[in-house]
Amino acid sequence: MLGCKNDDLESAVKFLEKKFPIPSDGNTPDFGGGLQHHLRDFAHHPTIVGLMFSLLTQFTYKSYGTDTSGAFMIVDVPEVSRAFIGNDVPSKILFGTITWFFHLVSDVAGSSSSVGKSGGTGIPGPLLALAKELSVLPIFKNMNVSDNSLSVFLSKLFNGTLLAKHDENGTIIRETVLKFDLRGELGVGIELGRQAVPVVANDCIVRTFYFIRRLAMEIRSNDIQLISDLNQINWDNVKPLNNPTIARMLTISTGVFTTIDVGEAIITQKYWVSINYVGVGRFAIAIGEDVSWCLKARNIKRIKQVYEGIKRFAYTQEDDNIYIRIGEDMDIDKLGLTVEQTEFLYNLEYYKTLNDIQATKQPINRDGIKSLKYEWLDEWKTFITDGFASFLGTEGAVLHWYSKQELIKKIEENEPQKTWFRLVLLEAMLFEPYYPLGVEQDKKGKAVPSKKYNQLQIPTCGYSKNSGDAYLDSYFSGNYYQQGYIKRLRKCYEKVVFEMKEVLKGLLIGGAITAGIAIVTIATAGALAGPIAVALVGSNFAGLSGAALTSACLAYLGGGAIAVGGAGMLGGTAVIVGGGAALGIGAGLGVGGAVGAAGLISKQNTILQSAKLLVSVREIFLNDEHDTEYSNTVYEQYVQNIRNIENGLTELRLKADVADGKEKKELKRQIKNSEESVEAMKIARKNLLKFKSSFEDGLVQL
Repeated sequence: MLGCKNDDLESAVKFLEKKFPIPSDGNTPDFGGGLQHHLRDFAHHPTIVGLMFSLLTQFTYKSYGTDTSGAFMIVDVPEVSRAFIGNDVPSKILFGTITWFFHLVSDVAGSSSSVGKSGGTGIPGPLLALAKELSVLPIFKNMNVSDNSLSVFLSKLFNGTLLAKHDENGTIIRETVLKFDLRGELGVGIELGRQAVPVVANDCIVRTFYFIRRLAMEIRSNDIQLISDLNQINWDNVKPLNNPTIARMLTISTGVFTTIDVGEAIITQKYWVSINYVGVGRFAIAIGEDVSWCLKARNIKRIKQVYEGIKRFAYTQEDDNIYIRIGEDMDIDKLGLTVEQTEFLYNLEYYKTLNDIQATKQPINRDGIKSLKYEWLDEWKTFITDGFASFLGTEGAVLHWYSKQELIKKIEENEPQKTWFRLVLLEAMLFEPYYPLGVEQDKKGKAVPSKKYNQLQIPTCGYSKNSGDAYLDSYFSGNYYQQGYIKRLRKCYEKVVFEMKEVLKGLLIGGAITAGIAIVTIATAGALAGPIAVALVGSNFAGLSGAALTSACLAYLGGGAIAVGGAGMLGGTAVIVGGGAALGIGAGLGVGGAVGAAGLISKQNTILQSAKLLVSVREIFLNDEHDTEYSNTVYEQYVQNIRNIENGLTELRLKADVADGKEKKELKRQIKNSEESVEAMKIARKNLLKFKSSFEDGLVQL
């Protein structure tokens, strides 16, 4: 059926014209004759609009286009051309699409009589066709370009007379006619594509060098030595996009590129023919982006100055009310333990670990694993015993280790129906043993966490969370303990951590997020683990120094309790548990303007302490006690602690602006960690407010 026997262009065009005629060719005189009807007849446009009018002609027996003045017109298809209209719907669709497409192919190089000679009329390209289609709309119809109407301008551009030169008599010089049809648009597209290659290469080179340099800076600032440490990198500082520095670099590089390109065009006297227009356009875009960043920076600087002024000097009535409520209602005893209750906590942690050791079912080297676990437990018990008085700041305090029956009896004598007992259960549940208890020297002479118990961090050899929870649940049988309570606390805790998933991206979410602060510190701080542990609780051990001090700090951090010292001894409170550190009590996250621990351990510990606080409020103070008043006070204290850290951040930023060297680097690290802590705390605040409000609404309906 198809296939041209000859391989010359004229025969090929003639073959396509014969095989694929369209009805609107019969309206050539109506659309201005052979030189213009391809532009004025919309069915000759290689666009979606052209396809639409081709199909419309098949169903309406009419042709659509413009007259010589550019006005939209509809004319009937002559009888002689109606033979090219389908008789039924399938044939109409076939003629309006497939036949239409191949007819346009035949017209690309002109008719069979003109192809290869004068270049032929051709068909408009997509850009010119779109402009012609838009020109019939009222909004564009009366538009003028220079001295011509838009319609005349497009017609001259299509037939080549717009850019042609004239002789002294005003006659167009035929050799200078430059038609802008589909062939012209394809040529422009190919040339722009060629020009885009060096422009894209320039962009890639600049962005690549930026990425490599910033990545090296992040690796150096975070002291990254292992592939596993790459999660500490702040990729927002590395990505070569959406920041003012890369915008300025691209402005400079594209500016140099364009200057050299234009200079070459002038020197060689090729002028407009030689200029890389894609490069000029990219330079213009780069200037716009750079100016935009400058304006943003100026506005942000002004807003920041105003905001910092307000933050530092404003004191509202709302602040006054919060301070009054906190002063009157914040009973830290509700989140605190006495010396004796603290003993109960450590005893429970001891027996929970002992049970885990006895239940070890490692098929390979079971005795070796159990022996190593026993060694860890003995070492931990020694540190806890020897440091008890110093940790609590209570001279002469002695930690008693009870038998199982003695421990149950002692607990029953201390009113376990009160909140302290459930807080102890929460801390004991979250306690995960076998974390490093000391430091050692690496090959570079740096003090790093001891690897003595690393084997116990392997899941198959280490602590079993499910076994530990089951043991605690079976430990008590009195009416003060509801069976399944540990399971309920665990479910709530894991749910809270899941609800805080927004701040878990890029963090360690295995043992580090469910374990104690000691494991968080060691797993994420590396060589800084020892100094951070000492910074958090080292002031409690005045009689220790060096490795002994670090070991004692790590041991007590893993226990979950935070000593309050002289600040909380009213009412007998010795330590704070249940995430009370997140309220800024003791050595917790909030240390006012100094930012304190928030600048030391970042998001991970913030999530841990905040999750414990949320579980304490949701399960203990609300679901168990229905104590909405105290829960509101906890919420207000938590919000105030966020403010304290934000105020401290302002002070740190001011210090960082004038600092240099190691001091500036350390301040930046504290600022980054504190910002991440505040981010995590704000997520927790929303979670706490949502549950608290829902619970209060539920009580109203009872």
